[in-house]
Amino acid sequence: MGEFNRIRVIETGSISAGSHKDYEQAEEVDLVLKRIFIVETGGNSINNVVLTLYVGDKPYFKPNASAAIFDPSNPLNPELNIEVAKGVKVSGRVTNNESAARSLLIHLVYEEA
Repeated sequence: MGEFNRIRVIETGSISAGSHKDYEQAEEVDLVLKRIFIVETGGNSINNVVLTLYVGDKPYFKPNASAAIFDPSNPLNPELNIEVAKGVKVSGRVTNNESAARSLLIHLVYEEA
């Protein structure tokens, strides 16, 4: 088994209520996306924040997943084990369905392939 050797942090900035932000990232080596951790920078609820995830053109959440699933303190935060080939984009959209703005840090935790 490899080691967690890369954590890519995506800062969304402020996403107003009812709005969304797109994200994308490509790596320069083959990796395995092990986990996603999402933190709201102000400590606010993210129960009504959803995200999509694509590796290349392949969707992994159909249609989306609650950001709360990826809270670092959630003992059921899923291990993903998604292979990401060199140069392939990991992308998606974060949609804020809360009643006020949210700012997120999305942590993509990778292991060597």
